Amino acid sequence: MRKIKILTIICSILCLFSSFSLNTTAFADFQTLFEIYNDGELYSEGAYMVNLDSDTVIVSKNADKKLYPCSTTKIMTVLVALENVKDFNAKVEVPYVCFDEFFLGNPNYSGVSNAEIAPLQDNLTYWDCLYAIMLPSGCEASNIIAYNVGGSIENFIVMMNDTAKKIGCKNTHFENAHGLFSENHYTTAYDMYLITRYAIDNYPEGFMRVCSATEYEMPGNKYHPEGYSITNTNQLMTSSSPYYCEGVKGIKTGSIDKYYHKIDGKWNLKEFDYGSRALVSVAERNGYKYLVVTLGAPYFNEDGTRTETNLSFTDHKNLYEWAFSEFEYTQIIVKNQELMRAKVEKGEDIDSVGLVTTGAFSTLLPKSASESAVQKVLPNVDPLVAPVEAGKVVGELELRLNGETLAKIPLVTNRSVAMDPVIYYREKISEFFHKPIVIAAIAIVIVLIVGLTAASIVTRNHRRKTAEFQRRRKMKMSTGRNNYRRR
Repeated sequence: MRKIKILTIICSILCLFSSFSLNTTAFADFQTLFEIYNDGELYSEGAYMVNLDSDTVIVSKNADKKLYPCSTTKIMTVLVALENVKDFNAKVEVPYVCFDEFFLGNPNYSGVSNAEIAPLQDNLTYWDCLYAIMLPSGCEASNIIAYNVGGSIENFIVMMNDTAKKIGCKNTHFENAHGLFSENHYTTAYDMYLITRYAIDNYPEGFMRVCSATEYEMPGNKYHPEGYSITNTNQLMTSSSPYYCEGVKGIKTGSIDKYYHKIDGKWNLKEFDYGSRALVSVAERNGYKYLVVTLGAPYFNEDGTRTETNLSFTDHKNLYEWAFSEFEYTQIIVKNQELMRAKVEKGEDIDSVGLVTTGAFSTLLPKSASESAVQKVLPNVDPLVAPVEAGKVVGELELRLNGETLAKIPLVTNRSVAMDPVIYYREKISEFFHKPIVIAAIAIVIVLIVGLTAASIVTRNHRRKTAEFQRRRKMKMSTGRNNYRRR
């Protein structure tokens, strides 16, 4: 790919910021970053690409549009087996019912991919069937698993749809276990991502062991008495292929060349619709891991000739080469980073304290972008009142990109703050005198003082009156004696 100009880089970054998200919510419209960077477009009608390390959605095109999954259906077939089979070394039954539908006149079910398994073969294990499903895309192997796990193919299809609902798929419905065309058989790029991610997360050893294998030795049968090898159809993993892409680990190809419909209950073989290709793959390189789902890549050109290139492989290779070269992890926040200070009231010789992050945060950004592209939204923090303990959570830092919340990180105080001793003792005294029992005691003392004072006044007044009365009485008596003497 040629180098693009600086202006184009800037435009592409702006486009990325309009579609970047850390949660796996599909975008409404496919953004043009990949188109700008590649001087082209995705050929697939639906696409969904996620960085598995950070759950970052990188590309989303028609992610919720119902499309034919083709043989990527077999991812669900293997998943249901992984969820229900206890011993994969056990032998399976291989009845004719697992082959019959390919010979009953349905043109959509004829000439299908197979793993050359023989009817009634008695040496086949569950492991053999899983490899036969995922490597050469054996449709009969899918039916064998369905028959043995579900008790019947019909019951297994019910299990497939129930599992899809459990995982959270909202636009998916399966009508068979192999992915051959059926009118009501569909999924979306996003739902297929959910299915594949669930299988990877819950059965990392068994699932990846099968779908990342390049070849496998099958047991002998009447077609191959000495046994035979099967190989993976994913050319992204084949070093000699023009589609080879370093780091690809699987997972499943899918294709329908053309499909037919019934008219008045009969197959119309004169007219058909062009089919498509589908592909789900995982790639890991230099510590970065991506999962890509594409559906609806053209199988035929507009003039009806078959495309010379496998456009599913083309899309995946271009997406991986672009992502591995364009994106890198960028440190946004480090642990214990002081981002703001909070006012502290009543502190001893200090009036503020630093607020630091409790953890680090990194995210995926274009190499040409910087950590400043992520908006840091600080909380509104009310003044703290001493004493304050170190490590006290006082708010959250919110990290946003284009209005989308990437993460929330608690902010804590970076040190303890003691209360000013003068204020401390003044408040202790104030607290003491504000206690109900103290207030009651003070009230009683005041009442007693008032009472004693009043009693003292009354007594003093009484004594004064008594003394005055005695004085007047004595004066009166003295005056009476003097008058008697004069006479």
